[in-house]
Amino acid sequence: MDHEQLPYKRVSTKLIPLRQIYNALLLGIPVIATTVGLLVLHNVTPFFELYPIAYLLFLIPAGLLIWGIIYAFIIPRQVRAMGYLEKRDDLLLRRGILFRHQVAVPYGRIQYVDIRQGPLQRMLGITYIVITTAGGGTASTFEGLEMAEAERLRDELTQRGYARLAELGES
Repeated sequence: MDHEQLPYKRVSTKLIPLRQIYNALLLGIPVIATTVGLLVLHNVTPFFELYPIAYLLFLIPAGLLIWGIIYAFIIPRQVRAMGYLEKRDDLLLRRGILFRHQVAVPYGRIQYVDIRQGPLQRMLGITYIVITTAGGGTASTFEGLEMAEAERLRDELTQRGYARLAELGES
């Protein structure tokens, strides 16, 4: 069966406003700081009169602002592309539109599942999980889960991991 046709569970749409807030903070603060700095420089010194080409520096905050607006329109589609699927032997995690990223986490390799939640995530009622696997301790992070679903998934993954470990011990 093609991976596009698999019945992936979607993450919460509450992840969209969280990412929008991060986008606004990550790009908004530099836009404001750069613009204020350039305006102060313009009003306090004769720098722009001496070097008229310096007005091109205003393209920096303008470019950041444009990128932030474009990214704000991309975020909802990115969130809708995220999903996870509990298969018989492993957990599939999927994300990405243009650059797709898909990870299969075998239950038998899971060491522990960590649920993390920052203040904004707590306010929105979502969380993310970090799945650490054996053999190098690589971690798979997946965000946008409702707290109840994250707890259910943690318990299920832990139970399946123990079951796989018991199967290996018997053979």
